[in-house]
Amino acid sequence: MANQQISDRFEKRKLETYARTLLEAAKSEDRVYEDIEPIKASASASPEVLSVLSQMAAHGDMDKISDVLALYGEMAEGDQHTVGVTVTTAVPLDHELRARVTQKCELDLGQNVFLIERVDPSIIGGIILTVNGRRYDASVRHQLEQAQKVMTQTAAKSGV
Repeated sequence: MANQQISDRFEKRKLETYARTLLEAAKSEDRVYEDIEPIKASASASPEVLSVLSQMAAHGDMDKISDVLALYGEMAEGDQHTVGVTVTTAVPLDHELRARVTQKCELDLGQNVFLIERVDPSIIGGIILTVNGRRYDASVRHQLEQAQKVMTQTAAKSGV
């Protein structure tokens, strides 16, 4: 019984160390809430995915992960007649919205779609879609920027 308690305490301390390390790293980059979804995704990743990421980290190649993902997407599109759509939202997509976005994209594109989800709180709200190198920006930030341009142009024309 005593050995089990020691083992349980050790395991809890180890888990707390991992969690604290992740939290401190996220805090240092002001990404505490943005990092939650990637951590969840990692928790559900296959052993093969984790192994590749581990190898990339060991070789100092984590800065190439975006390139690897882009190439992966191209390969997947070619193999399965599927197109990758990058979806950027201010908050993580829930299950229902993810399904609606996927369905709408598949309908519009006439192809199977896989979503690459990104969270960027700076867009305030709305959605940004990137597909086949084209960007469709329906974010609140974009709408505010457009409104500011119109007001600035109008003010300049009226001499205000």
